Amino acid sequence: MVDISKLVKESFRTLSPYFHGGNVWELSEKYNIPLDQLIDFSISTNPLGVPEKALQNIRQSLNLISHYPDPDHEWLLEALSNSADVEPDNVIVGNGSTELIYLFTEVFIESGYEVIIPVPTFSEYKAATERFGGNMTFINCDPAKNFQLNFEELKRAISKKTRIIFLCNPNSPTGCLHEKDDILRFIGFAAEKNVLVFLDEDYIDFVDDSKRYSMAEYVGDYDNLFVLRSLTKFFGLAGARIGFGIASPTLVEILRRAKMPWSVNSLAMFGAVEAVKDEDFIKKSRLLLQRSKREMLEMFRAIPWLKVYPSETNFLLVEIIQGELTSTQLQKGLAKRGFLIRDCKDFDGLHHRFFRVTVRRPEENIKLIETIKSFSNQK
Repeated sequence: MVDISKLVKESFRTLSPYFHGGNVWELSEKYNIPLDQLIDFSISTNPLGVPEKALQNIRQSLNLISHYPDPDHEWLLEALSNSADVEPDNVIVGNGSTELIYLFTEVFIESGYEVIIPVPTFSEYKAATERFGGNMTFINCDPAKNFQLNFEELKRAISKKTRIIFLCNPNSPTGCLHEKDDILRFIGFAAEKNVLVFLDEDYIDFVDDSKRYSMAEYVGDYDNLFVLRSLTKFFGLAGARIGFGIASPTLVEILRRAKMPWSVNSLAMFGAVEAVKDEDFIKKSRLLLQRSKREMLEMFRAIPWLKVYPSETNFLLVEIIQGELTSTQLQKGLAKRGFLIRDCKDFDGLHHRFFRVTVRRPEENIKLIETIKSFSNQK
């Protein structure tokens, strides 16, 4: 018998599974609830779903799936670059933004080098670093300061072994948004240290005046900057798996050479090219979410045993501050009633009293809050 475990690469031997929200399939089967009767607050996507123009373009392109995807897709690069106010040679497309996290880490991290990750944040930065044998330094953000990042502490953490610093703005799961000037100064500092800054802007489309906060316009000034964007969240293309990155032409070309061929399917491309051009959908989504989030915040703040943290995006981080009820118990209890929330116990820097909910349509938010209130006697 071959002992397969001894043949596995060293960096893969201790990999741990990472959990995300959105597993409606498991919940439906476990509790025998039809998929269309579940309300998913665990994934931070637009409650309006996919733009109709994107769906129409996908339907009209179904006859093309017998062909390999366009390897150059200049038409898509032009649409994405226009949406971000950059040039097409500043853009690289990936199979969801997650592929680009792993690609970037694979290209620049090797054994003996490290990344710096402020926590709590998206778990795939950690997972990608583990996969490619890198070391990690975590910077804990203080909940008493609404998880705002201490940039001076971040600077002090940089060592001669540091290759990448992962920043998420707005950050998931906290909803924290950092000022552009603070990030820009830090990118300049990191450039002097020959350190790359991977800036995840997957939720920037949900931010009011998002162009004011995005760092995409600076990729021509800083070769060490990579800006990540998602088409999963705001444009609802979660199942299609497509995202993109923005960087200097030099950095983009390096990543393109290392990228797996045909990783993005044609239908995802056809959906994306129309989604980012749909101004009516963008305006309608922002208006709905502004009102819906304001109302949801007020309802949460009226529950005395919960603390809701400020958020600049389409989700809210909530802490159970009284009683014995845990986020896991609340998640399971809500699941039985057809609601999914994100238990945040597995986030570095959080614990089993934190959970995250996405802002959905007002009537859905009300149902969730009223159901959460019913757990007050269990807290």
